[in-house]
Amino acid sequence: MSSAQTDGPVCVAVINLKGGVGKTTLTALLGGYAAARLGLEVLAVDLDPQANLSQAYMRDTYRQFLQSQDPSVVEVFSDMRPPGAGRPPSRLRIEDAVVGIGRYRRGGRLDLIPSRFDFSNHLTKSLKPDETRLARCIAEHFQHKDLILIDCAPTESVFTMAAYHASRHVLVPVKPEFFATIGFPLLKQSLDAFRNANRGHAIDVVGVAINNSFYDGGNRGGSEKKRAMPEIREEAAKNGWELFRHEIEHSRGYPKLMRGDYKWRGNAAYFYEFADEFSGRLGMKRRER
Repeated sequence: MSSAQTDGPVCVAVINLKGGVGKTTLTALLGGYAAARLGLEVLAVDLDPQANLSQAYMRDTYRQFLQSQDPSVVEVFSDMRPPGAGRPPSRLRIEDAVVGIGRYRRGGRLDLIPSRFDFSNHLTKSLKPDETRLARCIAEHFQHKDLILIDCAPTESVFTMAAYHASRHVLVPVKPEFFATIGFPLLKQSLDAFRNANRGHAIDVVGVAINNSFYDGGNRGGSEKKRAMPEIREEAAKNGWELFRHEIEHSRGYPKLMRGDYKWRGNAAYFYEFADEFSGRLGMKRRER
C-alpha cells in the first residue's frame, strides 16, 4: 500500500456501484474522525445528487441552504454563479461553495462542498461537464487540506470519472448480504477503463470496508453474513483488493457521532478501530498542535 502524499491532500473516492452499502455514513464518520481525533484539515465533497452527505453534515441548515441558493458542487463544475436577486452572473469564488461544518480542539477542521438535488440534471442537460474540473479545483484551491473525501453516487457517470480524476485512492464499502458483490465487477471495469485512458494517473483501492452499520442481522450480521463473506473475499481477491481487518459494527450510535454527540456511542466506538486502520494505510498521523 502506498504512503500518503506529501505535496498535497490525500484524496479518497468512497464508491461502490451498488446502492445501500452505507458509503455516505462511512464518509461522514471518516471526515469527523480525521478532523476531530487526528486534528487534520478535511474537505468532504458531495458528488451524489441525492445529497445525503450534505444533509447528514448540515442537518437542519440544509433546507435553509437550498432556499438561499448559495453555491454548491453544481457551481464548482460550471465555474459560474448564476444571477440572483439584485446580482448579475459572476465567476464563482470557491470559498462561497464551501460550508464550514466544524472546528475541533486539536486544530482540526471539517469543511463541505454540498450537493443539490438538481446536481446531475442541471449539468448534464445544460452542458457537458468537464471531468477534470474537480481535480483542477482541488489543485488550485485546496492544497492546504490534509484529507479530501469524495462521496460518490452508486451509478457510473461523468461525475464518477470526475471523482477518479481528483482521487489517488478508492475506498469500497460493502454490506455482507445477498448480492453483496454485484457492484464489484462494474467498479473493476470502471477503474480499469479509467486507468487505460489516463496512463499517467495512479489510482488504487485502499481497501474493502465490511460495513454492518445499518444491517438488520445484528451486530455480527447473522447467517446472511456467513453466506456472503466467502463471496466477498473471493471477489475482492480476484480484483487484488484487500479487505480491512476491522469491520464496521452495527450501531445506532452513528447518527450521534455525526451530530458530534460523543456521550453515548455503544458499538459505534468500534468504528475507531476501522478508522485507525484506514488512516494507517494512508499514512495519516495525528497532528500535534
